[in-house]
This record gives sequence, C-alpha cells and structure tokens, in this order.
Amino acid sequence: MRPTDLATAVSIRASLASHAARESREAAGVTAADIARVVGVTRQAVSAWETGREVPTVPHALAYGRALAALAPKAA
Repeated sequence: MRPTDLATAVSIRASLASHAARESREAAGVTAADIARVVGVTRQAVSAWETGREVPTVPHALAYGRALAALAPKAA
C-alpha cells in the first residue's frame, strides 16, 4: 500500500465522520445500496460508516472515495 493511499483513506474517513460524504452521495441521488454494490459491502456497512458507528477499512474507504469522485459531476 502506498503512503498516499493511507492519506487518502484518512481524508475519506474524515469526510464520512463529518457526514460530508453522505451529503455528497445524497445530492447525487445515489442510495447507500448503490454505493454498497460498487464498494462490495452491504448497505448496512455503508450506513454504519456514514453514521460513525464503524470505520471502513483502508481498501473500502478508498473504494468509497473513488465512487464519490465518480459522482462529483452528477452532484455539481
């Protein structure tokens, strides 16, 4: 794993903790189930991350971040 991956995962985790990630997802009209399918987890896992009950692993945080980045043009 590259050091930049860790820094990116920390940033994504912070976005989840502040609820900014959820707001971006919702603004794009994408459900937690949609993100879960892309990331390869359950809808409940995404919900737990977005509510701060759990913290995603680094690979899952990176996948969530990539999914959000792909949504950015839709939310704009």
